[in-house]
Amino acid sequence: MERSKFYKFFPPPQFLQMPAVGLDISDVSMRFVELVEKRKGFVIGRFGERAIPRGVIESGEVKKPAELRAIFSDIKKAYDLEFVSVSLPEEKAYLFDLRLPTMKYREIRGAIELSLEDHVPLRANETLFDYDIVKETETALHVSVSAVPRTFVLGYLEAFSGTGISPTAFEVEAQSVARSVVPEGDMQSFMLVDFGKTRTGIAIVSEGTVEFTSTVPIGGSSLTDAIAKNLKVTYDEAEKIKREKGILGSTTNENVSLSLMTIISILRDEITRHQSYWQTHNDEFGKKRADIQKIYLCGGDSNLAGFAEYLASGLYCPVELANTLVNVNTLDKYVPEISFNDSLRYATAIGLALRRPK
Repeated sequence: MERSKFYKFFPPPQFLQMPAVGLDISDVSMRFVELVEKRKGFVIGRFGERAIPRGVIESGEVKKPAELRAIFSDIKKAYDLEFVSVSLPEEKAYLFDLRLPTMKYREIRGAIELSLEDHVPLRANETLFDYDIVKETETALHVSVSAVPRTFVLGYLEAFSGTGISPTAFEVEAQSVARSVVPEGDMQSFMLVDFGKTRTGIAIVSEGTVEFTSTVPIGGSSLTDAIAKNLKVTYDEAEKIKREKGILGSTTNENVSLSLMTIISILRDEITRHQSYWQTHNDEFGKKRADIQKIYLCGGDSNLAGFAEYLASGLYCPVELANTLVNVNTLDKYVPEISFNDSLRYATAIGLALRRPK
C-alpha cells in the first residue's frame, strides 16, 4: 500500500521508530493520545491526562525526576502504555535550515554535525539533533534541523527509567502541533498559536516545515489570576468564572475587563510582531517568504468565549480554532471520542501520535 504523502510533508525524525502513543508533557500536565490505524484512516484509542505538581518540571526542564517517574508509573498501571513519542518545549530547542551539496543520505547527519556549532550556542557533543529533507535538487539538499541540549533529554529519560514506558522519539512541540492542525499536503504558510495554561507557543509553518518558534509567558492562568485578583476570589472560583463566562462576559467589573484585555493585547502584539518580521525579512537563502494565510489557534484555553474574536481584531489574516483531527480521519460518519473543545488541548499529543515509521 502506498504511503500517504502526508509523511513527505511532515516526515518523522530519525530516532528509533514504531507506532507509539503521543505524550505531551508541559510544566503543569501531561496528555496522551493513541491513534489506531484502520483502512480509511485512524481512530482514537486510549487517551487521558494527568496533572503535574508545580516544581516537578520548570520551563520544560525536569527538576524532580523521581516525582515525574511516579506519575509515569501511575499512567502505566492505569492505561498499560508501552511506547510513547514525547514532546519537547520550544524554549530549549533550536530550529534552523541548511543548504547542503548533494550527497548520500548516510552522509547528511555528519555534514550537519560539522555545521551545528555555527547555528546553536552548544558544542556538538552536547547536542542531540534531527533533520528533515525539505527539498532536493540535482545539486543541493535543503534540510530543516531541530536541536536540543543533550542533558535536557537525559532528564526525561531518567524519569522514564523503570516505569515500563519506553520513549521511542522526542520531538519539538511545534512540529507535533503542525502535524496535527495543518491539513495534509497544504504547502501554504500558517501561524500556529498554542494558548496553554502557563505559556503560549507561536510557530510559523511554511511548505510543510516549521520555520520559526517562540514562546510567550502568557497563558490561561494569567487570565484566571487577573479575575481572582480583581474580584478578590480564590483561583478555583476565578477559573470557574472564566470557563462559564469567557473573556468578554467574565464580569461587569471594569478593572477585570481592562486586565483581561491588556493580557490578550500583549499576546496579540507578539503575534503581530512575529508576523511582521516574517513578511518583511527574506529567508536564510535570500528568498522572499510567502504570506501567512491563516492563524490556527489551539491549546487548553483557546476555546474561551470571546477569546478568538478579540485576539483576531487588528490582525492581518483570519484566526480560526484549529481542527486538531483534520489528518486523523476524513470519514464524515466518524465521531471521535474526544469532543472538539477538548481536542484543542490535545493538539500536541495528536500530532505525536500521527507519527509513523517511514
